[in-house]
Amino acid sequence: MSTPSILSALLKLRSLLTREEKIKWLTIVGFAFCTSLFEVVTAFVIVIFAQVLNQPEIGQKYLSKAGFNAALPPGRVIFYMAITIGFIYLIKNLFAAVEVFYQNFSIQKMNYYFKNKLLSRYAEADYGYFLTRNSALSMQVVGGDTELMFSVGMLSFANVLSESIVFICLIFMLIYMNPALAVIIFAVGITLGFIVNRVLFPQFYRWGQRMQEASLRGSQHLLQFFQAFKEMVLFGKRTSFVDAYKYYSQQKSRIQAMQMATNALPRMAIEVLFVGLFVTTITFLCLEHESPVQMLGILGGYLYAGFRLMPGLNRIINQLNAFKTVIPSIERVCTEYNTIAAKDNYIDVPNFNFEKSINLNNVDFFYPNTAKNALNGITIEIKKGECIGVVGETGSGKSTLIDLILGLLRPCKGSILIDNMYPVNSYQWHQKIGYVPQSIYLTDDSIESNIAFGEKTIDEEKLNTVIDATQLRKLIAELPLGTKTIVGERGVRLSGGERQRIAIARALYRNPKVLIFDEATSALDNETELRLMETIQTVSQNRTVIMIAHRVTTLKNCDRILRMENGYISKILSYSDLSLQYEAS
Repeated sequence: MSTPSILSALLKLRSLLTREEKIKWLTIVGFAFCTSLFEVVTAFVIVIFAQVLNQPEIGQKYLSKAGFNAALPPGRVIFYMAITIGFIYLIKNLFAAVEVFYQNFSIQKMNYYFKNKLLSRYAEADYGYFLTRNSALSMQVVGGDTELMFSVGMLSFANVLSESIVFICLIFMLIYMNPALAVIIFAVGITLGFIVNRVLFPQFYRWGQRMQEASLRGSQHLLQFFQAFKEMVLFGKRTSFVDAYKYYSQQKSRIQAMQMATNALPRMAIEVLFVGLFVTTITFLCLEHESPVQMLGILGGYLYAGFRLMPGLNRIINQLNAFKTVIPSIERVCTEYNTIAAKDNYIDVPNFNFEKSINLNNVDFFYPNTAKNALNGITIEIKKGECIGVVGETGSGKSTLIDLILGLLRPCKGSILIDNMYPVNSYQWHQKIGYVPQSIYLTDDSIESNIAFGEKTIDEEKLNTVIDATQLRKLIAELPLGTKTIVGERGVRLSGGERQRIAIARALYRNPKVLIFDEATSALDNETELRLMETIQTVSQNRTVIMIAHRVTTLKNCDRILRMENGYISKILSYSDLSLQYEAS
């Protein structure tokens, strides 16, 4: 089975970078080229030093070119040459250290900015985009695949680039020193590269695919383990959830073990090749009747090049293997980045105003991959300041209607406009809405942070106003830390009624013109619901209210009640008419 090439993966990776980031890559290439020149200079100096050790007069010639005209004793010549090597080696490694720091910091900065950019695209995506997705996938793309793409993939390629330039430069040095010997080394390298490309690279790509799948499935089961912990304990399903995670965790561990073990094989092969080539070199030089001095110089250069190339070649192979493993992540990140909906899902309408009504005109809607419409021909005008109730059986289209009015979903047919002018999928409309869902999401943070929800600074006056309005004052007064009290993940330390009141306080904190309740009291007992409805009645004054309710009594203050059936508005009733129908049934 053919696998995507490294070049195609690099082109996809390049398409995700900004112009400034591409310029940084050119700088990384420049650093790699300069480092390789230092390596070649160091190798040549070592070759010369090997000759000087046997014939100090050769060193005198080089020192004379550097300005040391006076005759020096052999020991002093060797001393100066050793100092020169040490100085060059120091400069080379200092430059290499700067290269490593620049390379790593640049790539991690790219990683940071791209994660933010990807998350921003998710934030601008259409709400409907997330209805058909598992949240673990998006989490894996941002936290897993993107991290691998930069921290492993891009860093691996940068290392390959740097080591390859050094490798090529040292090979050219060997060609200059002894062309025939270089041809033998080059032929061995080509053979090794062919084997790695045909055998190892495809296998590492397949391991990368399997590891990607195992990571995603493992993350999903781990998320489910913590989210369903209460039910898991009550139903006695601890083992089932643990085993589900263990399966993919074990699969991932086996693949990682195979990768690490296989990565060690090239190093062993290269060491054997190096020793074999060293013996071959000596044999080759002896057969050519090289003098011991010449052999010492060439062998010195060969040994330095070998000790530099051997680990370098091993790193190139390992880093290419690592890059091949990350290609599935690069493909998924690239696909995900380019398929996330564009920013036109939510638009800016500076002159937006809500003075008269919410107008739904012949609205149809269906969810992707479904054959039946969720809503059909909905036409209604909701006047400003009106209180509208919505009832119907499960699946009748109540929540879909609310999501369309909120501007989270867009009609497949028809339109929803404010004052018959302004679209509901605008930021300004969202700013005028206070929304209380059936399923409340509370962050693992303080009460005040949950009410302010995402605000960097909390307005104490607004906070106290909504606390009083939602009758949370008594609860907060009983807590040692007051509004600083941590509610726990998803508000587990609070009762259902307390969570609902915090949700209403969150909606009111924005001082909205419209309040929307999506079965906000359905999970409460009658007494708690009665108290909460009194709160809702108080905070709803002078606001437009749309309320989905399961219990009829919840709607007693509504001006009109819409009955939904199979995606249609079957009737528009008053509370008394609805009560009579329920009594009759």
